[in-house]
Amino acid sequence: MPVAAYATSLALDGDVAFLFTSNAAYRLRAGEPVHGIELDLGIGPVLTDSAIVYWSKGAICSTPKHGGPTRQLAKLPHQPQYFVATGSGLAWVDHADDRTYTIQSLDGRKPRVLVSSSGELSSLKMIGDSVFFVQRAEDNSWRVGRVRVTGGDVLFSTSRTGQTPSMFTGVDSLVYFDLKTSEIRRLMPDLQHEETWLKKFVCSPLYESTNIYCGCVEGLFEVRAEDRKPHVLIFGRRETITNIRANSEQLVWTVDPGPAKLAVYMLPIAAIRE
Repeated sequence: MPVAAYATSLALDGDVAFLFTSNAAYRLRAGEPVHGIELDLGIGPVLTDSAIVYWSKGAICSTPKHGGPTRQLAKLPHQPQYFVATGSGLAWVDHADDRTYTIQSLDGRKPRVLVSSSGELSSLKMIGDSVFFVQRAEDNSWRVGRVRVTGGDVLFSTSRTGQTPSMFTGVDSLVYFDLKTSEIRRLMPDLQHEETWLKKFVCSPLYESTNIYCGCVEGLFEVRAEDRKPHVLIFGRRETITNIRANSEQLVWTVDPGPAKLAVYMLPIAAIRE
């Protein structure tokens, strides 16, 4: 497609992949024509169990993932940075004009503030009914936080220094790539216990679905839970991998084949196991 790979995002629904651009959602299934829905998705749309949720024209909107009438979930004059979602709810990060960062969710049809901070809030990830995030302090230290999507007390890890994780993934705990040490790490939900999965291996982007899938300069790798070693899936291609998603049926990734271009690849999980 003639679209910049870095300006898109991916989501999975069974054997269907969704590619989101700023003005359309594309349904991709192996062996079938591409189906596109024109939508004003802007920045950071998300796929829920039944719909595509995004911000447009002063409101949070929801459009059925297979097409249909759009409905308004709530008024929201300020555009969020991006959304995250699970079956338990929806959340987003906002950077207001006064430079305050907030993490918000919906309380009926009204926004509810879960966390407010003068320091940057980033790397949102939802697992179950919890929203995980990174908070950066004025002294450039950072810590990981956790709050329920319905609100309540905020739990924090100990403070750290250095570069913050650029992204979180994970099924039941947080997985991220530590740039300073070139390690894949897993942080437990209590935010107090952490382990290293793989050392001295560059991995960005990455995504966990039972196993961890890792993009790097050399290609695409699977880091398996049973041995925590990288296994080659695709090797030697020089196209930059920009995004990865996986579930029990398929592994899907986008690459940057050149200026203002995009390609999407799919590999069945069954083929990996053969």
